Amino acid sequence: MFVKKKREKAPVLRPFSALYPAAVIDNPQDQSIIGYIDHSAPAGQGRVDEMTKTKSPVLPIIGGLVAMLCVGVIYLWSVLKNATMGYFGWESGSVNLIASIMLFAFCVGNFGGGALNDKIGPKKVSFVGVALFGVGIFLASCVKPGASIWFFYLTYSVIGGIGVGVSYGALLSCIQKWFPHRRGFATGIATAAFGLGTVAFSPIIGTMLNSMTVSATLRTLSLVFLVVGLIACCFIQLPSEEYLAKLPKPAPKKNAIVAKREIPLKEAIRTVPFWCILLTIFFYNATWNMLNPIIRPLGEERGLTSALALTCVSLTGVFNAAGRFGMSALSDKLGRVETNVLLCCITIVCALLLMFVGGYAYIVVVMITAFAFGGPSAINPATTTDFFGAKYTGTNYGVAMLSLGFSSILFNSISNALVKSTGKYYMTFVMGAITAAITIALQLIMKKYKKKMDA
Repeated sequence: MFVKKKREKAPVLRPFSALYPAAVIDNPQDQSIIGYIDHSAPAGQGRVDEMTKTKSPVLPIIGGLVAMLCVGVIYLWSVLKNATMGYFGWESGSVNLIASIMLFAFCVGNFGGGALNDKIGPKKVSFVGVALFGVGIFLASCVKPGASIWFFYLTYSVIGGIGVGVSYGALLSCIQKWFPHRRGFATGIATAAFGLGTVAFSPIIGTMLNSMTVSATLRTLSLVFLVVGLIACCFIQLPSEEYLAKLPKPAPKKNAIVAKREIPLKEAIRTVPFWCILLTIFFYNATWNMLNPIIRPLGEERGLTSALALTCVSLTGVFNAAGRFGMSALSDKLGRVETNVLLCCITIVCALLLMFVGGYAYIVVVMITAFAFGGPSAINPATTTDFFGAKYTGTNYGVAMLSLGFSSILFNSISNALVKSTGKYYMTFVMGAITAAITIALQLIMKKYKKKMDA
C-alpha cells in the first residue's frame, strides 16, 4: 500500500514591484532583496531575516543617521593635514595622498559591502564597517613621529576607508528601504548626514589639536566613533512588509528614465549610459577631490585666519549636505541629466574663481563648490537605477563608483606634481574646470541616449 506523499508548496516569490509598481530604489547596495524575496523560506534560507523585524522607522532611521554622521569624517582630512605634517615630519605631497587613498579604499569597501549586505543584512554589515573604521583610526594613532608614512596609509586610509565604504552602503541601503516611495528624500537625508560629519567634528577636532598631540586626538576619536557608532548600529532594522504595504504609491516623475527590464552588470557594461555614469563620477569629482585636502591651508594663504579657515572646512559639510538633499529632490522634478549639467556649470565657474579669490570671497566660492559636489553624490545612484533597474544596482553602481577612487588618486597626484613644479595652485583649478566641462559632454550623451529610449 502506498501512501500518497503531500507535495510541498513551492516558495512564493513576489517581486518588490508588486508592492510598489512605480517605485525605483536608487540604492547602490540593493541587489537580490529588491528583486525578489522568498517569503516562505525559513530564516537564513533565501531571505534576509531582518526584513520583517520592525514596523516603525523612527529608531532605525535615527540609528542609521547617527552612524552616517560618525563615518562621514572621511572628508575631514583638511583639518588634520597641517598638524599631521608638523607632528610626524611628512611632506605635503605625501600627506595629501592620505585622503586620496582613503577615498579609493572607501569605493572598494562600498562595492564589497554591497555583496555582504545582501547576504547578512545591513545591521551586521554596519557593525563590521564601523568597527573597521574605528580600528583603522586607532591603529593610525600608534604611529610614532618620524616613522614612515606607509603604515599610516595602511591603517587610516586603507582599513579606515574600507570601513567607511562598507558601513556607508549598508546604512544607505537600510534608510532607502524605509522610503521606497520617496527615493530622492531617502537618499538625500542619508547622504546629508554623511556630509554633516564635517560640520559636527571639525571644531571638535580643531580644539583637540590645540590641547593634545595628533596621536592622542586620533586615539580619542577612534574610541568615540567605536562606542557611538556601534551603539547606533544596534537600532538598524529593515522595514516589515506590513509597514511597506501601507505606504502610498509614488506618482511618475517628469523627465524620469524608467528601465524596461532589470539589466545585470555583464550587459550594463556594454551600454553607453553605464560608461557615461562611470566617467561622470571619474571626471566630475576631480575638482572637489583636489580642493578638499587643501581648503584650510589654501584659505590661510588667501588671507583667512587659522580659525576662519577651520570654520570654512566645517561649513563645507553644511553645503555638501544641502547639495545632496536639495539636488536629489530637484532631480526628481527637473531630471537627473538636467540637474547634473546645472551643477557642472556651477563647478566650472567656481574652479576658475578659485584660481585667484581670497578672503571672504574664498569662503563663498568654496561653499558653492561643496554644494555642487554634493548633488551628484545623491543623483548618480538614482541615474544608475533609472537606466538599469533596481535589482542589480548594487553591482552596477558599485563598479561605477570604483572610478571615484581612481579619480582621487590620479588627479591629486597630478595636482601635487603641478604645485611642486610651479609653487601655485593655478593649474589645479584649470584642470578642475576642464574635468567639469568633460562631464557636461558625458551628460549630453546620456540625454541623447534617453531620447532614443523614449522613441
